[in-house]
Amino acid sequence: MTDARLPVTIVGGFLGSGKTTRLNALLRDPRGRRIAVVLNELGEVGVDAARLGGAEEFVELDSGCICCALNPDLEATLRRLRARGGFDHLVIETTGVADPLPVAWTFERPGLREGYRVDAIAVVVDALNLPRLLADTPEATLQIERADVLLASKLDLAAGGLAAVERLVRPLNPQAPLLPAPPDATPWDLLLDTVAPPRTAPATGAHAHGHVWETWGFATTATLSDASLEDFLRALPPDLYRVKGLVRTDAPGWMLVNAVGGRYEIEPCAPEPEPAASTLFGVGRGLDAAALDAAAAALVVSSR
Repeated sequence: MTDARLPVTIVGGFLGSGKTTRLNALLRDPRGRRIAVVLNELGEVGVDAARLGGAEEFVELDSGCICCALNPDLEATLRRLRARGGFDHLVIETTGVADPLPVAWTFERPGLREGYRVDAIAVVVDALNLPRLLADTPEATLQIERADVLLASKLDLAAGGLAAVERLVRPLNPQAPLLPAPPDATPWDLLLDTVAPPRTAPATGAHAHGHVWETWGFATTATLSDASLEDFLRALPPDLYRVKGLVRTDAPGWMLVNAVGGRYEIEPCAPEPEPAASTLFGVGRGLDAAALDAAAAALVVSSR
């Protein structure tokens, strides 16, 4: 019999692995599918939301990590989307520190399991930073263990390529297919048609992350110095693992900022609609928020 329930793909992966980049590529070329997106970000600075476009329905949840409890915002969103209809596939992008399995188990609740089925948990694996992540971050290890499909990003930057990733992930997950996932050539057709085996329910109670992750945010309506922005990113403290942003500079124009594990990229962009303010957002441990605020404020060159 045909399963008429709405298929769901959960996209996980550690901070900076490239989840949003690959989802954005899917939305630019949805292969005839009408796709709804639920994006979960840590904190209230919706940088990734400004990068996504083309979804049939888009919902941003910034009320905390949706794996951490029975999240009423997520459940209410799923019920509303089901009632609305008008799309063929739902994609949920979790935060970079989320355990994706409790998110998948949400769809087994009464009132949701009748209308949804989780086809796959797809976890993006950061090939460049994988050895360090597995040594230092239990969240990254857990995400790999939970995956139905593993997507290797940044293979062009990583020594040993896909074979090196395979050696590291197979002790954690012997069965999940491991696929190369270039930013514009991620094999979404395979992922969106994947039906995973049944999952074991997660332990009861709130999910506990291995580390206490802190967030930092900066917002301003002023114009920032393009020349000083690179100096700022080069001087980021090691414990500030991930920084992303959408900022207006004197280059001139809007710039998309991405920094992960000591590497950074700054790209010109044309966000639609144009944000009301420049924003920078970071995730790390043991952060000196006052020092970060001062360093970011020093980027200002003029008011708008």
